[in-house]
Amino acid sequence: MASTWKDVLEVAVAIELECAALYEVFAKRFAHRRELVYFWMNYAEAERYHAASIRIHQSALAGMPEMGVQKFEVEEDEARTFLAEVRAAREGAEREGVTIGRALQLARWVEEHSAELHGRIQFFKVFPEFGDLLQKMAEEDRAHRDLLASAEKRWAGATA
Repeated sequence: MASTWKDVLEVAVAIELECAALYEVFAKRFAHRRELVYFWMNYAEAERYHAASIRIHQSALAGMPEMGVQKFEVEEDEARTFLAEVRAAREGAEREGVTIGRALQLARWVEEHSAELHGRIQFFKVFPEFGDLLQKMAEEDRAHRDLLASAEKRWAGATA
């Protein structure tokens, strides 16, 4: 299913905010460990920053005429499926709790998939003047993923 640029950006904002909510659940889960609260709240803040960046671009594009349906490398349905999976992970962590190891694994999965989606969306083909946004976000997501791998080694076996 092809999408309009407005559809693509709306789903992108929703994904970033859902990722932030997931990381906030992790921060609450480990509230008794200050370093983990700080760690997860930094991740949540990075996701909110991504959402805000996308919204700035939405505002800049708002006055442009609608271009109709476009073919993006990432279909809206694929992005919505990822959004639903992140939401399900958050709801599961809220309902059932999560270990430090599992939280780190989930976060690595989120950052990997998010980077992959940002990298494939190729929004720059439609709007070259805004081409660096999703590329920078993908780079940040990959850096977050790599930091999470280090954190897994650091906190492996730790209990909540």
